[in-house]
Amino acid sequence: MTPSTLAPLQQRLRQWLSSERMAWLAPLSGWVLLVAIFAGIEQTGLSYTDLHQGIPAETAIFAVSLIVLTALFLVIWRILVFRQNEVCSQARLTDFNALLAQVHQTIAQAENETALLQTLCDLAIRYAHFKLTWVGRPDSEGTIHVLAAAGVTGYLEEMCLSVRPDIPEGQGAAGRTWRDEKPFYNASFERNPVMQPAIEQARRFELGSSAAFPVYRYKTLWAVLAVYHEEEVIFDGDLQAIMEELAKVIGYGLERIDLRHQERYATGLNKSLLSSTTAGIALVRYPEGVFIQVNRALLEILGYSRESDLIGSPTRNILFSGATYESIKDLYVLTCTKGHAEARGLAYKRADGITVYLDVSVGILREEKRKQAVLTWTVINVTDQRGLAQELAYQAIHDALTGLPNRRALDEEMEKAMARALRHKRLLAVAILDLDGFKSVNDTFGHETGDDVLRTVAHRLREAVRKTDFVARFGGDEFVLILEGFVGMDELEVVFAKIENAVQSPIFLPKQETDVTVGLSMGVSLYPLADGTGSEALLRCADHALYHSKAHKEKRSRYWSLYGEVMPQCRHLHQALLAQGEVDVLYQPILDNRSGRIVGIEALARLRGADGSLFNPAEFLPHLTTEDNMDLSRQVFSQALADLARLDAQGWSLWISFNVAPESFHNHCISYLQGIMATSGIDPSRITVEILESSDFLERDVALSVMHDIKKMGMRLALDDIGSAYASLLRLKELPIDEIKLDQGFVRTLEERPQDLHFVRVIQDLAAELEVDLVAEGVESADILDAMRTMGVPYLQGYAISRPLAFADLQRFLSDHESGDQELSTGLFGFYAGTLIFHSAIKKMLLINPAELNREILPDARLCRRHGILHRLGYDDRSRLVDLHGAYHWALGKVVNHSTESFSLNGPEWDAMETAYAGFMEAILVELKSRHPKPGLGLPTGYLPVIADPN
Repeated sequence: MTPSTLAPLQQRLRQWLSSERMAWLAPLSGWVLLVAIFAGIEQTGLSYTDLHQGIPAETAIFAVSLIVLTALFLVIWRILVFRQNEVCSQARLTDFNALLAQVHQTIAQAENETALLQTLCDLAIRYAHFKLTWVGRPDSEGTIHVLAAAGVTGYLEEMCLSVRPDIPEGQGAAGRTWRDEKPFYNASFERNPVMQPAIEQARRFELGSSAAFPVYRYKTLWAVLAVYHEEEVIFDGDLQAIMEELAKVIGYGLERIDLRHQERYATGLNKSLLSSTTAGIALVRYPEGVFIQVNRALLEILGYSRESDLIGSPTRNILFSGATYESIKDLYVLTCTKGHAEARGLAYKRADGITVYLDVSVGILREEKRKQAVLTWTVINVTDQRGLAQELAYQAIHDALTGLPNRRALDEEMEKAMARALRHKRLLAVAILDLDGFKSVNDTFGHETGDDVLRTVAHRLREAVRKTDFVARFGGDEFVLILEGFVGMDELEVVFAKIENAVQSPIFLPKQETDVTVGLSMGVSLYPLADGTGSEALLRCADHALYHSKAHKEKRSRYWSLYGEVMPQCRHLHQALLAQGEVDVLYQPILDNRSGRIVGIEALARLRGADGSLFNPAEFLPHLTTEDNMDLSRQVFSQALADLARLDAQGWSLWISFNVAPESFHNHCISYLQGIMATSGIDPSRITVEILESSDFLERDVALSVMHDIKKMGMRLALDDIGSAYASLLRLKELPIDEIKLDQGFVRTLEERPQDLHFVRVIQDLAAELEVDLVAEGVESADILDAMRTMGVPYLQGYAISRPLAFADLQRFLSDHESGDQELSTGLFGFYAGTLIFHSAIKKMLLINPAELNREILPDARLCRRHGILHRLGYDDRSRLVDLHGAYHWALGKVVNHSTESFSLNGPEWDAMETAYAGFMEAILVELKSRHPKPGLGLPTGYLPVIADPN
């Protein structure tokens, strides 16, 4: 026999000799002895008959003794075997209990799942004397993967373990345990048919029995614990209980590791959150009010550098005041009652003594003992927000420019001041103050300087009144004063004198290094003497008094007016003339540039003195009140419509325009216009109402309302003096106008500033875009007239056409006027204007449709009409202007010939054209300055000569 076949037999023999079967060898040996005795008897000659007849006593005693001894031996043997088994079982039970104890101890210290399972396997081999121990769990295919193993692990390398019921490998202890979710005991590999697939491996590795136990993790089957012993039938009831408890303990150990990992993760996460959050977090023991834990954010909020600076110290150490302490105490009580509470804007003291404002939210983390708890503080620093809120609250009731209270604050203060006046039985004065001449400062020096003046006036007003008085900015250049505690007007007049002196003192402008002075007008209403009882009524009365004061600015003896009081006034000479009806209406003709006909007239007011002299508007308008201006407009309008009807009767159908003073441009204006229109019989579409663009009334809502009412009447609207200081061009598209008029002061200086012709061209384009008519006023020289006609301005008005005429002179002018086409560019200035228009048109064509340009004619200046004009003006082919004109056309030709190729505004051809054009225009300007107009280049035939009239 070979050693390989002998080894299993030797193993079985050892198991058999050590088993209970060996106890039956005792009686067997006794029977063998009896047989030997009887055999000896027969050999000595004794037969059965002899024995039956009589056996010697010695022989019988010997036989009986032998039987008794055999039975006694058997009993003793059984007792010894039972005792031996009991000792072995007790030793095994002790080992298993030791294993269970070691497992408990290991689990208490375990930190890692893999290490725990491996240690448990090692302990099972060491203390329970298993041959093999392993822990495994199946994958999705049912194949068991060993997680940890100890002992004769070679057995596992040869085995394929599975939990599938349809294959032999799944019929083992582990597979059955997984499927049935209960322990499985294999008492003997040799005698258990189920274990036949593994019997050869079991013999090779000397495995006698095995068992498998389910391991649960959070009440879910997670793995299988398998153990193998060299003996058979070792798992009695006690060992089964211990092993099943061991499997449970393993599950508990795994859950404990999970919980420990979760605690570590939660602890790490909490530390991370506490360190990364911007909110301050603290744990406070209640009711002692002591910090037990703080995060970095809270330290930064409170100005501390170390946790030890706060931990262990009372929270009251950082409280700003007793009020804050009481708030925190109330917060604690509310938290213990409801579980959560919060307070906002509590004042706390930083380590450096600075006060910070915090929103504090308090909750209960846990209760440690009776009447004691650990509270969580969540702290947010709202100091910046509080400052911002205070700033916003300040801005809501204060003017951003001057820092004075605004209209909202004024409304609140008015109610309080009125209540105080009634309570103390004193007078309350409400004054609205308006600066006179402020607009001229704004227009002259700019809005930035105007703002500086407003700030200075605001400061002076605060200094001039008492501390108990109230000063607010009402808007624009208006201020409101609330003056309290007066008994009579004499006290008020003292304050008014201080205000006048403060405002009218010169204001130094450091950037301009000059002084400016502004005047003031003020309306005053008294409470409780004024009409009405509310704050709005008081303001309304004061505003009415202000209007009255400004309307009588030239005649008033003081700058303020009291509501309900009639101011003593003296009538000016011009007012007297107006009241007496000494109004002359002159008419200035308006030329249609396209037809050469006179198509309209503008009605101009003059006052006639007792000596027959005429006063121009510049002389009398400053002395007229708003009521006077309305009366003047009424007289001019009535006379103009009457004269227009007379012209109609004589066959001259013209349209007429007249000015309305901005200060009289309100609803009363509509009333008198409607009344006069109703009796005139004139078509309203022939009447144009002119509004001065240089006034700021267009910014008022009432202006748009009146303009729309005039449009509804059928009359036309014109915006006068376009190009003056007030810039309302951006608002033109919002205004219901039909005509714009170029400012005469701008037009009459074109000869001195010919570059301003560009602005004229821009206004032409604007008027065309808005589809409104354009009238150029101030056409007072032949050259300006020539330039305007050459540029194609639709309507022209000025001394170069006619001076303002009395009605009789107007009739003669209309009779003598000859209409018809006039030659353009009669002078060098007109030629300059024509060249500007020509160049602008060529550029537009180049950009829009260059193919329409004549590529053969354009490069040749001699084919240009302007070449002939230069000759007519006295410049021959050798002159510099003709040369530059030729160079300009040559450059134009270059651009045109390249316009179909890589055309670009930044190309060299385009730059060359612009350079040639600029040189040509500059040469014309030089020539204009160096020579006087040639004879014969004056006014065209049929036009009146220029009349110098500075008024």
